[in-house]
Amino acid sequence: MLRRPIMSAARAALGRLATRLSRRPPADPVAAVRDPRPRPMRPLHPPAAVNDNPLAALETEVERDLRSRGYLR
Repeated sequence: MLRRPIMSAARAALGRLATRLSRRPPADPVAAVRDPRPRPMRPLHPPAAVNDNPLAALETEVERDLRSRGYLR
């Protein structure tokens, strides 16, 4: 019982889609062809120079401990 209304609704939807697609103007075949050449690459720049000492935090802690114990002034 429920099958016929669903099938007729599906047919109607497909019919509307087909008429909508048939009304579209044909696509320009020349515009659809992509340029086969690769696009130019973005220039590569090295990252900015960073003078980062990974042991700086450790050196600061050691120096603070030595100063607190009186070994350094």
